[in-house]
Amino acid sequence: MSKDRVQILDSFRFIAVIGVMLCHYTFRYNDTPTGSLYPFGNLYGSQFKYGFMGVEFFFIISGFVISFTLENTDSFSSFCKKRFVRLFPAMLLCSVITFLICSWLDDKNLFPDARDAGNFLPSLTFTKPTLWEFTGHKFGLINWSYWSLWPEIQFYIFSSVIYFSDKKNFFRNIVWGSILVYIFRYIPAHFMVTPGKWQHFFEVWENLFKYFDIPFYVLWFAMGTIVYYLYKGAGFRIRPITGIGVVLLLAIQYHACLTWDFKIFLLVMIGLFLVMIYKQKYLSFLVNPLFTRIGVISYSIYLIHENIGVLLMNKYGGYLGKWSFLSPFIMILLVILFAELSFRFYENWAGRWLKKLLFRPALPLTASYVPVK
Repeated sequence: MSKDRVQILDSFRFIAVIGVMLCHYTFRYNDTPTGSLYPFGNLYGSQFKYGFMGVEFFFIISGFVISFTLENTDSFSSFCKKRFVRLFPAMLLCSVITFLICSWLDDKNLFPDARDAGNFLPSLTFTKPTLWEFTGHKFGLINWSYWSLWPEIQFYIFSSVIYFSDKKNFFRNIVWGSILVYIFRYIPAHFMVTPGKWQHFFEVWENLFKYFDIPFYVLWFAMGTIVYYLYKGAGFRIRPITGIGVVLLLAIQYHACLTWDFKIFLLVMIGLFLVMIYKQKYLSFLVNPLFTRIGVISYSIYLIHENIGVLLMNKYGGYLGKWSFLSPFIMILLVILFAELSFRFYENWAGRWLKKLLFRPALPLTASYVPVK
């Protein structure tokens, strides 16, 4: 993959993570049981409310990058180890810091889940809290932004099993497999309308979606796989059955976006990838060192930003007086600074250490430039 395209992908991550932060710092906590948590109240209104779509944009980027990664990985176990090395160090650090700061400063109990040490279990395992209900303890997440890691993990398993089972037909199988997984979410509801001897079976089936929610997000990831294969030039030699699947998948996802604003965002996201593939020069403005660097460290930004950022704005933003409206942007800068320091002085070191531990022989420490997730 060319360096320019890698940098554009990093800039896509920059767009996604900035959107999510703006949403959380100006809109998401404007209407809580205790009122707005922002020192500036409802000043920004709903200007940045669609920033949450940055998560879906991340899912598409992930589908693209994971397709690339699978093609450059020898085995299922190696793929899992690489994902662990990439994801765990930052999750560990950000979870501990969030827990400590919220335990120390959150005297209003704005984020009770962040202060419950038991929530390290689902957080550090990248899982959904409901998976641990069998223990009898009600779990949450140290930071509820972590919810998106569980769909990611499910897609990693889903896509890697498909890839290593039949590498030659991976594109066809991931497209049609994603469509089937998506459709599975509707089958129980359809058969439970009229009581019958199979009703209990379908109730159990539907209950599984409390734990495994990949059907709700799989098409976003699959769209990333589609644009990756278009990038490779596969669009000129797609077999009819695969082409039908691609069209059907895109149509289903478009239909699943129930309102026009979501449909527009879907088209914009897909459009950005198509421009990157076919008219890259029109996105040359995104090849910017600041944008790409923030994209590279966006994972740590995403993990640390929500609870701590909102808590600090709520607690100290008022000291800015009439300038309190600047607190979201100050927090964004502080979070970026933290992520840069974490990536440079901790995550790189931890990643190298884990590679030495998990891979025999160890992976080379100087690898070619590839996109990271």
